[in-house]
Amino acid sequence: MAGERMTEVQRMQQSVFEHKKGIVITLLSLILLTAVLIGATTVYFVAHDGWHVVLLVLALSLLIPLTSFALYKRTIFPYYRRLEDANLELHLKQEELLDIKDDLFIKFLGMYDVNYAANSPRLFSDRLKDVADTTARVMEADACFIYLYDKKKDELLLAATNGAHEAAVNKIRIPLGEGIEGWVGRRLEPVTLKDFHADTRFREITGLVLTGYQSIYCLPLYVYSNGALVGVMEVFDAKPKLFSDEDINFFTTLSGILSTTIQNEQMQVELHKMNSELEQWISEKTEELRASEERYRTLVENASESIFVLAGNGDIVFANEQAARLTGYAKYDLLHLNLFELLVDATRPREILQEATEGRPSVRYGELRKVDGTVVSVEVRAVSLSLMGKRFVQSVVRDISSQTHLERLLMEKEQELSMLKARSGPPK
Repeated sequence: MAGERMTEVQRMQQSVFEHKKGIVITLLSLILLTAVLIGATTVYFVAHDGWHVVLLVLALSLLIPLTSFALYKRTIFPYYRRLEDANLELHLKQEELLDIKDDLFIKFLGMYDVNYAANSPRLFSDRLKDVADTTARVMEADACFIYLYDKKKDELLLAATNGAHEAAVNKIRIPLGEGIEGWVGRRLEPVTLKDFHADTRFREITGLVLTGYQSIYCLPLYVYSNGALVGVMEVFDAKPKLFSDEDINFFTTLSGILSTTIQNEQMQVELHKMNSELEQWISEKTEELRASEERYRTLVENASESIFVLAGNGDIVFANEQAARLTGYAKYDLLHLNLFELLVDATRPREILQEATEGRPSVRYGELRKVDGTVVSVEVRAVSLSLMGKRFVQSVVRDISSQTHLERLLMEKEQELSMLKARSGPPK
């Protein structure tokens, strides 16, 4: 904009110069023509002995320098005075343009410093303080405060300053909607005041004395992409100050950078918290599962019955000591076998896998061949089991040879008794 104003001034000066130059050239031409005519007239009358005319012409010729001097005073001298004034104005405009360029360059460097400070690997509180320091320096402010929005409590917490009122950091809280800062956070509108003490929105803050300041520029830290308020930022000046367009552009751009940085930091903190809670939950559940499995292993190892833990196809993945004694195999050797390879007739017992998988307890009877080739009668029971997040089948195999032998003897005795009754005839 300053460059456009400079070009317009130069255009007007060029137009005035062209107009004045035409007038001066015309007048000079008339003076020279008059001088030539006077000289020619003088020569003519000298040649014809007209001395009285010559004297008259010479007297009139004295008017030429007087006319030239009057022409200089009325046209050339004022023109050069105005030209000098225009050159001075042009010089001042150039100085103003240079000042604006210097200010923009300073703002650009400040934006780079703020961006670097906001995204550096330092602690978040230190980064906020660096941003406050840079902002106060670039905007030539006496103080810079950064508030973070606490959504749960609906209030603003003073999180960083440029060194002014450092003791108030993390102690000052302003409810949203109260004071200038709360009004800005609630309305999401910036505020610039030359004397904020006279504003009706101003409220005294306990623990934070602001009597040494007069001007304020306060704006919200707001992420427009998701409509989230993350805080409020403000700068103070001890004297009345009218903030320039460069100040406003710099502060607005800075707030966008800082808003995104704060939101990213808050999301990282929340993600870290969620990860910690998840890790703690997994650790607790893992410990509970380990303790549960330890209790299960202890109970199974000390059980008086043969217990097998089977995969879905019947492969043995665990067997207790009683199972090793029942089959005659070592526990390690049992882990390389399928339970139904030990049964003489595995057709019916295989049905228990499907029933157990479906959540129904199942019981089958059969015969088990031991490692030495002997066969014993067994009862096979199976239920579904969950270990380490996987599904298994727990099978309890009980030796019922003694029971079968007693049942056989009882049956034989009952048959003998029936035969004796038949021989003795009916009772008399």
